[in-house]
Amino acid sequence: MVEIAEIFRKHYPEYFRRYNAPPEIRRVVYDMMKCCTPEMGRSILCACPKCGYREIRYQSCGNRNCPKCGHHKIAVWVNKRMKEKLPVDYFMVTFTLPHEFNIVFQRNPEEAVKIFFRAVSASLLEMGLARLHGTVGFMMIYQSWCRNGDFHPHIHVLMPGGALSPDRQTWYFPRKHKFIFHWRPLARKFRKKFNDIIQTLPEAELVQRAAFFKNYVVNIKNVGDGVNSFNYLAAYTQRGFLANERIVDYDGDNVTFSYRENAEDGSPPIMRTRTLPAVEFMQLYLQHVLPKGVQRIRYGGIWAAAARKMLAAAKEILSSIPAYAAELTRLAQVAFLPPSPYLCPKCKTVMQHGFCTEAGIDSG
Repeated sequence: MVEIAEIFRKHYPEYFRRYNAPPEIRRVVYDMMKCCTPEMGRSILCACPKCGYREIRYQSCGNRNCPKCGHHKIAVWVNKRMKEKLPVDYFMVTFTLPHEFNIVFQRNPEEAVKIFFRAVSASLLEMGLARLHGTVGFMMIYQSWCRNGDFHPHIHVLMPGGALSPDRQTWYFPRKHKFIFHWRPLARKFRKKFNDIIQTLPEAELVQRAAFFKNYVVNIKNVGDGVNSFNYLAAYTQRGFLANERIVDYDGDNVTFSYRENAEDGSPPIMRTRTLPAVEFMQLYLQHVLPKGVQRIRYGGIWAAAARKMLAAAKEILSSIPAYAAELTRLAQVAFLPPSPYLCPKCKTVMQHGFCTEAGIDSG
């Protein structure tokens, strides 16, 4: 299987000659090229206790944009979120901006992403108070790509169905089981808040004025208990936009990768491929690297870090309702799975490992 790091190793000199790469981009390129190679310095000896197979595995780079890293962090993140889960229906809300704003995010991602989060958060909190008469909770994840890799800033929001009353004594459910609130008033509210703040940036002058009056797209979908959505969003917390497994072909000059495209008639997604010269592929991949310090995920309402008492109050209220108490009890007893262990490639037994040192092997 061809790895993205292999493509980078061959073409990074040409990429750096053609593009003025900032320090964070250079760091990602060098980290990915060194990942799981002797250049990382530390290695692990893996041995199968059953068949005796042995191999040396090198340390990973840990960069959040590397397609080979982050598996452990993703598993830890999912486990934490599942332990915080409320026994109610969840909703996925997706906020999408007109493409004319792409230039603002590309030239000043530090401020543009923060403004995007602020507008989404304020809109959801106000809609929660207006329609549910309480404080909603939500998790926001920023994503800058569409499925074919093109630049497309949007935010996915996962939120439990309902709101906590101001006195923290009642959980207000939506009037309809599968419906939380209509997308049109939310989209109008979001557009006003986003436009008011984004126009404070100098880069906003590059946006065509007509774009500020377009209908901003907000999609709201009921996702049941939210488990699949937690797993779906987890990959965006620690990974780049493309996994190694999606590289279909690489002939030394051109890269072909696969992606899914939604069918317009509602039928199952269609698998597509896209082929680019290697240096252009690198630019496509690296344009989604966020500057240091820019967060990809944020929490709001009762899910905010400073509002853990509100989340605990919501759980306590729901635990007093028999229909929801059973689900809370079940969630508390679930043994969440740890990250998948490394299995022997020959007999599929869990490998034992230890760190390689000059003196020998330290058991791990």
